[in-house]
Amino acid sequence: MQPEYASLIRRMWSFSKALDLALVDEEIEKGFQGALGHRHGERVAYIALSLGIKLKLPEKFLIYILMAGLMHDVGAVGGFRKYHGDSRLIREHCILGSEIVTLFPDGEILSPAIQFHHETPDINHSALKKAPSEVPFFSKILGLADRVDVHMSRGILKRSERDNLVRWVKEHEGSLFFPEIVPAFLELAQQEAFWLDLEQPNLMHIAFTMLGVNDALPVKETLGYQLTYMMAHTFADLIDQKSAFTARHSQSVSETVEKLALAVGWDEQAVSDIRIAGLLHDLGKLSIPRRILDKPGHLDPEEIDIIRTHTYYTYRLLDEAGFPEHVVHWAAYHHERLDGTGYPFALTSADLDTGSRLMTIADIFAALTEERPYRKALTEEEALSILDKGIGTQVDAELMKVAWKALR
Repeated sequence: MQPEYASLIRRMWSFSKALDLALVDEEIEKGFQGALGHRHGERVAYIALSLGIKLKLPEKFLIYILMAGLMHDVGAVGGFRKYHGDSRLIREHCILGSEIVTLFPDGEILSPAIQFHHETPDINHSALKKAPSEVPFFSKILGLADRVDVHMSRGILKRSERDNLVRWVKEHEGSLFFPEIVPAFLELAQQEAFWLDLEQPNLMHIAFTMLGVNDALPVKETLGYQLTYMMAHTFADLIDQKSAFTARHSQSVSETVEKLALAVGWDEQAVSDIRIAGLLHDLGKLSIPRRILDKPGHLDPEEIDIIRTHTYYTYRLLDEAGFPEHVVHWAAYHHERLDGTGYPFALTSADLDTGSRLMTIADIFAALTEERPYRKALTEEEALSILDKGIGTQVDAELMKVAWKALR
């Protein structure tokens, strides 16, 4: 496998984990008419890869099916605001997901695979009613991997549970599952390692080992800025879909922190890095249920604790994706405070560099100047005046002088 593909998959795997966090939501489950289960995307990717190997697909096709598995439900998050809690989500997420991945490398291959992954031999069970003869081979693999994972409980399955699952697949061959894929699954199901692998925390490492690839390759050296920015921008849009209150918050933070970075004289590379950090600073917010994000009244202490986890997940997801350490810090530290009372790491002024301090200012400023259902947007001067009240405890005094010049 070429190094750029290894790096791309590593980054996509982390973004898939973010999608998995978003999909464990009661309104998503209502739309899909069932629970997807934890780690659904990466498990589907692993199952699809395993099927591809049994079907003796060439290496490049194995890479495609792995990436498609990781991203197969990206449209469910993209359609969250419009279709949450709506059974149309099953159909629409296939279409929207196929549109989103056209922007990714090899999107012309990933797009049809994802668009038709809910098609079946019996069109009465299909999402888009595509004729079976027109369903791409990759979609047939994804469809089986997806349904099998949804049908499985979490935890190591007992032998009786495995037997029941295999029996269910056999019974639905030709109706839910395409006959050309089922034999590969039946062969795969005989391997003890297949079932045990699914419950391991390091599925990405296992998948890379199956492909004969070292998963420790440095992402930042093999992925260009344009590809990184495109993926960050795509996920920024998905993040902001999660809540009715955040139409383009991630983009606003990115634009604001870019202005601040330019105002303090940063070079082009540093400005590019903090622009990416701004787009992804709320990645962990995908893990927060919408009932909490959009709660009209005050949050109770338990709900506040849940909200506060989002920066932790931002940190872990971006770190696992192989982003440079400073980008991870800038994105994840935006709720840290100079006086040490922030979260999730309770850092102090000694731990927070200029980029982290700029991000805090940008995040608060963007939130205050955005229209929200419960209030009108504040003016730039009003927002900066509120920020001034946090000088020395929450925000940096010298950088606030810069903000007054750059953000009006």
